[in-house]
Amino acid sequence: MIDILCVENDFIASYVLEKQIERLGYRLIGKVATGEAAIEQAMELKPDLVLMDINLDGKMDGLEAAQCLTTDFNIPVVFITARQDAELRRKAMLIEPVAYLNKPVQLKALRNAVETIYPNVRMKRILLVEDDYIISMLLEKQIRRMGYEIAGKAESGEKAIDLTREEKPDLVLMDIELKGDIDGIETVRRIREFSIVPVIYLTGNANEKTRMEAEETNPDGFLVKPVDMDVLKQQIREIVEKNTVT
Repeated sequence: MIDILCVENDFIASYVLEKQIERLGYRLIGKVATGEAAIEQAMELKPDLVLMDINLDGKMDGLEAAQCLTTDFNIPVVFITARQDAELRRKAMLIEPVAYLNKPVQLKALRNAVETIYPNVRMKRILLVEDDYIISMLLEKQIRRMGYEIAGKAESGEKAIDLTREEKPDLVLMDIELKGDIDGIETVRRIREFSIVPVIYLTGNANEKTRMEAEETNPDGFLVKPVDMDVLKQQIREIVEKNTVT
């Protein structure tokens, strides 16, 4: 997990960066609007990377703050700015940032900048198998907030099998009652023929027969809806961080 501190004094730009960081699967650990606060937060939170606007509130601009972070604390910095100024860029590059990005920052450019210094970091990927649209959206939002990537979404067992084979997720969240001809338990039985990917069942049907049938597929979790999100997040972290499917 890559921890990022965002230093941006424009509310809208800060919000956009926050959403981009979340979408890329990184973790936003702080947002500040001044160079002074950036240094203070960096000392306390020890981010892996700082996104630094150049025009900031306070007495210290982004160049001065970045110089301090890179020289005194060895924290990588990516500059972000709306100014089209060759002299400003020249001064910024003397600080040896990871990248110098112009606003509006493109998602691909931000990803490339991060991967410049963290090339071997791969986001853990979760396959979401759920036929209820609202529940699926809520789960997807939680998964992304945790810093994981959605490997795919399926409403049927048949689609889930195909996606597991193609995408090789690190974890499958599996509803039991699905659209199509096979339920979640039968889906996992068929997945087990070619993959040992961890599975957490999510179901509104908690009767003993269903639970026993599910246990025969050796799942890593069995949660009853409405799902306690804190419990789900804990299980996901425990499973995903110790397993990598190849």
